Amino acid sequence: MNRSGGKHFMASILAISVAVTLMGYVKASAQWEAQWQKTLEAGKKEGKVSAYVGLLSPAVRKQAPIFTKKFGIELEVTPGRGADLSRKLRTEKTAGLNLADVVIAGGNTLYAVKKMGLTEPMENNLILPEVTNPKLWYRLDTLPWFDNDRHLFRFYAYPNRDISINTDLVKPGELQSWHDLLKPQYKGKIVWSDPTMFGSGFNGFCSKILSKVTDENFYRQMVATQQITLSRNLRQMAEWLAKGKYAVAISVEGRPITEMLNAGAHIAYATVKEGTYLSHDAGVLGMVAKAPHPNAAKVFVNWLLSRDGQDFAQRATRYMSARNDIPTEGIVNPDTMRVPGETYFAAASSIEKWVMEEQEKYIALAKEIFGPLIGR
Repeated sequence: MNRSGGKHFMASILAISVAVTLMGYVKASAQWEAQWQKTLEAGKKEGKVSAYVGLLSPAVRKQAPIFTKKFGIELEVTPGRGADLSRKLRTEKTAGLNLADVVIAGGNTLYAVKKMGLTEPMENNLILPEVTNPKLWYRLDTLPWFDNDRHLFRFYAYPNRDISINTDLVKPGELQSWHDLLKPQYKGKIVWSDPTMFGSGFNGFCSKILSKVTDENFYRQMVATQQITLSRNLRQMAEWLAKGKYAVAISVEGRPITEMLNAGAHIAYATVKEGTYLSHDAGVLGMVAKAPHPNAAKVFVNWLLSRDGQDFAQRATRYMSARNDIPTEGIVNPDTMRVPGETYFAAASSIEKWVMEEQEKYIALAKEIFGPLIGR
């Protein structure tokens, strides 16, 4: 073959390769679009989607008319605390009732629901390319699943600094390590979200031990020397911090602190050298097994995890979405935004193990350590 013929041959091969690639792209595009259209039409016939929602329920209710207008599917929201929603689902299933389609709550609640066999795998129900593309999510190599079976999806991922301070009483930069909390000046000035029950205090307690940021001895020293106050009321803790009743609050993450910041309170998150972990707060999503409106549920799940849905979710709570393409101007405190290059410790890879297999062990340990403070 002469040189001219070789060039033509290579050009032909390249053209065929490009054509094959384009054909594959067009075919894949046609497949998801056809699947989405079929799901949407079936969802409209089902008429509604029933969502059991924890802390995000007020925001989801406000969004319901917009969702209905966009997709022609009614969005019915049942609000409640995580533990109450878990009990409600169990009671309904025991009675043979299938009323819920999706659940949005905290990780402990969703694991309890999953453990009862009330969820189903979600991965095959994700249709939109903007949802299934891992490069649009913070982990980049995979979607931010919350469990190995891919039943549960965590759609928030923001740094949980875990230590909040009253800046009139503690200078920014004064607290540089968890172990600084053992200093005499903080005696009687620390309020802590109760680690002996499921919630932010328990999650923080476990994650620090699992990540070797602190150990049991640290907590025992804190209880023995620092006159810590425990509370189960996150809003009250945030108010106490804002008013200066306490100088430091531990594990009061999320909305109460955000509300105090919005009101102009002199409080801030302390950044410590040990680093921090990414929190999902009450932003874990699951699909209920044997749902009464399965196609409408798929539409809702794909919308919630889409850019539009996550933009809504982030603006509603000002917690940073796990997506990488959501504007962040609505987030009040830059300390709760992911920073490129920053390392976050987490029990993420082992979280299913400790939540499902070892939670009773850690609850028992927390009660042993913090028990003397309960009721004080």
